[in-house]
Amino acid sequence: MGNVYSPSTKDRVLPSRLQCDEDKSDSDLDNDVIALLEENARLRALVTQLSDLVLRHVVDQK
Repeated sequence: MGNVYSPSTKDRVLPSRLQCDEDKSDSDLDNDVIALLEENARLRALVTQLSDLVLRHVVDQK
């Protein structure tokens, strides 16, 4: 039996931006990290909001 989770060629992980953008300055990378952390926080808030909506819907169905 094969590995169910083996990545196909289209699902391979690409090199990180740090590896691709070696000539970027530290401040550019710091700004990118801050932007990524802010986006992560926004996405976490949306996931929480969606979870609350789903739970309310499930409770309303009973």
